[in-house]
Amino acid sequence: MSELFGRIEALVLASDEPLTLARLRELLAGDAEQELATGELRAVLAELESFYGGRGIRFVQVGGGWQFRTAAEHKTVVQRLWESKPPKLGRSLLETLAIIAYRQPTTRAEIEALRGVKVSSSIISTLQERGWIKVVGRKEVPGRPHLFGTSRQFLVDFGLGSLKDLPETAQLLDEEELLASHQTPLFAGQSAAENDEGEERSDRSD
Repeated sequence: MSELFGRIEALVLASDEPLTLARLRELLAGDAEQELATGELRAVLAELESFYGGRGIRFVQVGGGWQFRTAAEHKTVVQRLWESKPPKLGRSLLETLAIIAYRQPTTRAEIEALRGVKVSSSIISTLQERGWIKVVGRKEVPGRPHLFGTSRQFLVDFGLGSLKDLPETAQLLDEEELLASHQTPLFAGQSAAENDEGEERSDRSD
């Protein structure tokens, strides 16, 4: 294995977020007089993907960058590192997130029209606090309501390279199916399935 292979491996492992191609080139440049060729860098990234293909950790592309993650088939045993299981997200929050992911940019009123119930402020706030959605503009209609879209963090937490990796059918999945389809645990054992008591309370009031 080349020195470049080892350097990229070390950088990605040490980073707390996916490293993009541009960021890797910047970090690897150092004092070199000649910039690292993109083709050479991509070749080593492909080599790393192949090398970790059948191992307990995988070298994957998520959110426009590369990151180490635990293999999905070992999720159950990895979760034993913690005494309690990660609390689950409420259905209303996941339905709202799914609508934004598929229909973006979209307004709160449009989300409510699709769900058939009022979307509580706590759901929107929770999604924003988690970094999964953001305001991407305003719709040019009376009142100019906020337009919501998903963020890079959404791609990272749900193991997506881009929005093109979402299932083709824009269907609302229940929580278990959504997390099983889109989420791979991070190398450090992080999980998108965390508790939100405020959101669950809003569920019961819908």
